[in-house]
Amino acid sequence: MSLRTQRRLAAVTAVVAAVVLTLAAPAHAAALTSVGWSVSQPQPGTTNVRYTWSFTTASGPSTINYVTMTVPATTAVPGVLTVQDYYGVGIGTATFGAGVVTFQVTTPASIAAGTPILISIDGFTNPTTPGNAYTSTVTTELAGHAAVDTAASNAVAINDTSTAVTVVIARSTAFASNTTGFDLLMDAAIPGQDSQHKDVQLTVKTNAASGYTLRTQIDHQPRGVNNPAVTLPAVAGSVGGTVASPPVNTFGYKVQSSTGNGTAGSQMSTGYAGYTAGMWGTAFFSGVPTNSDTITLRNQAYIDFLQKADTYTASITYSVTPTY
Repeated sequence: MSLRTQRRLAAVTAVVAAVVLTLAAPAHAAALTSVGWSVSQPQPGTTNVRYTWSFTTASGPSTINYVTMTVPATTAVPGVLTVQDYYGVGIGTATFGAGVVTFQVTTPASIAAGTPILISIDGFTNPTTPGNAYTSTVTTELAGHAAVDTAASNAVAINDTSTAVTVVIARSTAFASNTTGFDLLMDAAIPGQDSQHKDVQLTVKTNAASGYTLRTQIDHQPRGVNNPAVTLPAVAGSVGGTVASPPVNTFGYKVQSSTGNGTAGSQMSTGYAGYTAGMWGTAFFSGVPTNSDTITLRNQAYIDFLQKADTYTASITYSVTPTY
């Protein structure tokens, strides 16, 4: 009996750049880290300037409803503020009043500690008074504006001798597999051929600030070419649980090995799960960018004489989703 599986490659691209630097916080809240503030044009009185804030949460998980950012006293907003970019937090709207920009999250969600966040907003007019040490204080807030974390940014120079520098780094994710298809030739009567496996090595590279998630899905459980009503069932524990070894007459997989910063999902480094049709299962994930993570997935089939002779086929899809 042979079992043939094929895999389709799915890759997603996206992400980018940020600016960084330093600290400070009042006693009522934890201190944000890596707080950065930059302006797209640093000359006094310049209109339609983009302000960008980046920081990393200190507390969590917390449901962030607002992020407030102070700006210099003579900063103006003659029109409507427009949110141009964001990651680490959901989409939101920006308003301005009394020297404070308020970013209100449209659909607040729980955000873990250590999450990098970036918010970029257009529509500011720079303060008219030159200065070399302007800062912005960033605060994350719950519903009702209760502070969670806060800290001051790096110093920004706004004067006639300043030159704006913008470095744009494209969002980029690369995803590759060393296997386009494989056959498992099996015979319950021959020792060693009643249990067969094939290792598939996947490689992920991404500059996504919050890493990526590797998911798997199968179009259907391997089924007979001659008798489509007969299948090789999934290992119990498919998506959400694992077993130490595949039971007889099943097909499943585990994370056999990996290099890089990521982590196997659902204890898949120690146990097998089945691929699930119509539902994505998380096999592996990382919370940071990577120059090259490699993940080896071991596909395993185990049979006895009760599994009917046939050629069983299916198609596995692997998908990488970066988080910017």
